[in-house]
Amino acid sequence: GVGAVLMLMILRRYQTSPLRVFFFSMLLGSALELAIGWFLDRVWGLRYWDYTGWLWNLGGYICLYSVLGFGIAGVLWVCYGARFASCLWKKIPSACQWILLTLLIVLFLIDCTAALIFPNTGEGITF
Repeated sequence: GVGAVLMLMILRRYQTSPLRVFFFSMLLGSALELAIGWFLDRVWGLRYWDYTGWLWNLGGYICLYSVLGFGIAGVLWVCYGARFASCLWKKIPSACQWILLTLLIVLFLIDCTAALIFPNTGEGITF
């Protein structure tokens, strides 16, 4: 979710240029996945994904397929999905928007806290 919001904030100005969004999404998504994967591995010793053995992988954190996936997902989200979501959001009354936004922020903070206290470890979850 954080990556999608960051991608939209950074790439919104290029909505009319899917090719630009594709390349920038590849770059941003891969950089974020690489940074998070490296951080989880080095700080907590966790590997939630491992692309070792995949074509053009970098330390097992990213690979060609994930890079292309970020590009495609970025175009779908920034050029098309965000417009649809924005139209839906504008149909919600302002007071309800604030309540929904507050609820989503609280849930996000609870999720982040829980992930730090109880990281996803165990058989079949990490590599």
